[in-house]
Amino acid sequence: MRDIMKHHRKGATWGFMNIRKVAEMAGVSVATISRVLNHPEQVLPETRDHVLAVMKEQNYTPNWFARGLNLGTTKTVALLVPEIESETQQRIISGIETVARNKGYAVFFCNTHGNAQIEEESLHMCENRRVDGIALVSTNLAKERVLQTRESGIPCVHVGKNRDSGCDTLCYIDFEEGAYRLTRHLLSFGYRSIGLVRNLAERNMSAQMEAGFANAIRESQQEIETRLYACEASVQSGYLFAQQLMQQDVLPQALITAGDGQALGVLKAAQDANISVPQKLALASMTDSPVCGLVNPPITALELPASKLGMAAGRLLFDSIENKELELGVPQEMVLQPKLKIRRSCGNEKYIYELFD
Repeated sequence: MRDIMKHHRKGATWGFMNIRKVAEMAGVSVATISRVLNHPEQVLPETRDHVLAVMKEQNYTPNWFARGLNLGTTKTVALLVPEIESETQQRIISGIETVARNKGYAVFFCNTHGNAQIEEESLHMCENRRVDGIALVSTNLAKERVLQTRESGIPCVHVGKNRDSGCDTLCYIDFEEGAYRLTRHLLSFGYRSIGLVRNLAERNMSAQMEAGFANAIRESQQEIETRLYACEASVQSGYLFAQQLMQQDVLPQALITAGDGQALGVLKAAQDANISVPQKLALASMTDSPVCGLVNPPITALELPASKLGMAAGRLLFDSIENKELELGVPQEMVLQPKLKIRRSCGNEKYIYELFD
């Protein structure tokens, strides 16, 4: 230890610090520094404490990325999402991040805006950074492209019902069942003209919505006029869409929007145009938010277990990270059900209630 201390020149200026300079200052080998960082239990306590003191004095921060490559893990997972500003997506992100943090992993996010080119660029970046796993939230990447990533040794889980995603592990909310329930609920009020507003960035969700919507219409065995629309998810997009819709001669009697942002925009546009909701236009949303319960009238919506979805996806992803044999093994699906929250925007005036499974 005395020999080691002789080499330590306190207060010396070394410029840019790296592991070799730390080793020279501490009077030990680079291999000893590496063991202190990666396997501290293998180093004598006095040597370890001395090396750590030198690192602290020199404000040395190890290159954890390079260290991770040497160890075969970067302790990072990536998350590709189409709309990071969406409350539902934020709750999914929070759920995945909670699981990752408890595992000692960092998470970095790629907001793809549902753009195929950005999705491809983001996936390529994840591969270059050698992340330990990737959660793909409702992406439109080609199946072959995702399989290529998985075959390179990076486990993937898809959040969303897309069996052509290239992932064997799927975790999703049953939007088809949710759309079915909302449509049946509106039909129970006698509406015979219903429009469905899809989200341009969520193709898979839109397909499920249309399927559930069509099933409910077909089962009703009634003559129902249906209309399909599409716009982006924001309040502004919903408002502009509704403005154009209200310039038409005949409005649908009811609208189901893909998201609460769209629904809030539609409600504001209707109020500005003196179109009463629900008397002249009933309204329901496929996603809920606190604001939906505060506006007048409160908006009927589906409450989504988004945080639970994120945590479930995170657990499935780490199952694959910790056991690579699972990743290319038996397909897994986890399905969560939404809850219908009935409020006044759909025409319900007697009482407000929630339907539980």
